[in-house]
Amino acid sequence: MPNRRELGYVSAGSTSTIPATTGYGVATGGTSSSITVSSVNYTLLSFTSDSNLVVSTAGLFDVLLVGGGGGAGGGNNVPEGGGGGGGGGVLDITSTTTIYLPAATYAVDVGAGGAGSVSNSVRGSNGLESSIGSIISVCGGGGGATARNQPEATPFAGSSGGGGAFSTTGAITVQPSVGFAGGNSTVANAGGGGGGAAGAGGNSAGTTGGTGGNGADISGFISGATYYAGAGGGGGASGTGGAAGNGGVAGKISGTGNNGVNYGAGGGSTTGVGTAGGSGAAGVVYVRFKV
Repeated sequence: MPNRRELGYVSAGSTSTIPATTGYGVATGGTSSSITVSSVNYTLLSFTSDSNLVVSTAGLFDVLLVGGGGGAGGGNNVPEGGGGGGGGGVLDITSTTTIYLPAATYAVDVGAGGAGSVSNSVRGSNGLESSIGSIISVCGGGGGATARNQPEATPFAGSSGGGGAFSTTGAITVQPSVGFAGGNSTVANAGGGGGGAAGAGGNSAGTTGGTGGNGADISGFISGATYYAGAGGGGGASGTGGAAGNGGVAGKISGTGNNGVNYGAGGGSTTGVGTAGGSGAAGVVYVRFKV
């Protein structure tokens, strides 16, 4: 299972490591753009792959991290629906997280999405965490369940939990402030939805898969149109695939499951003998400072 460390986690509004009267710093890395949020001008650094954050002037930085989405469980015979992948955690979904960084170079790791299940005896894989050095990190989403009457019917925990399959409960979240639990599977014919960064995954109902949990709207941080990150994937089912939550993908009734698209989105599940669940989408790391 992927590492789920929370090294140096800094909660929103924390000032314990920030020197008094410190202003915003200056840094480079990733893709740089100029944005305006609430009439304040910022430089926004966007990291969509592993790179370095180079802080040339020590100071405050606003950060937003999204972990990789979990892979969905695959189909089984009968057919039986797998559970959707949990969405990657979004830090922080309630308020801006501001940290102090001394002048230095920091490794930025962007969490990869978890692989969808490729057989009826393997769960979807967890998404990986996203981090800035050892300063701050957020977990990836949990993999969805896939199999019947065996350990793989239990979904993985993550920042948001994966959906359950064949009468199993959805997985819990290991970082409750950044995600929600996956949905339950009540019958063999449909899997639960993966939990999202802004809402729990839905339970299956009869032959309808559970809805994927909603992603969190991060547009207030990065400026621009509404954008949902960290959504859970819909559960697979024999009748109707689980609906997509905000920013997520739906479950299916046959064929390979839908891959997550938005940052940190979990994969959607499916049904059918040996059919593969959808893979989760990679996360993202944003760093901004006032100019």
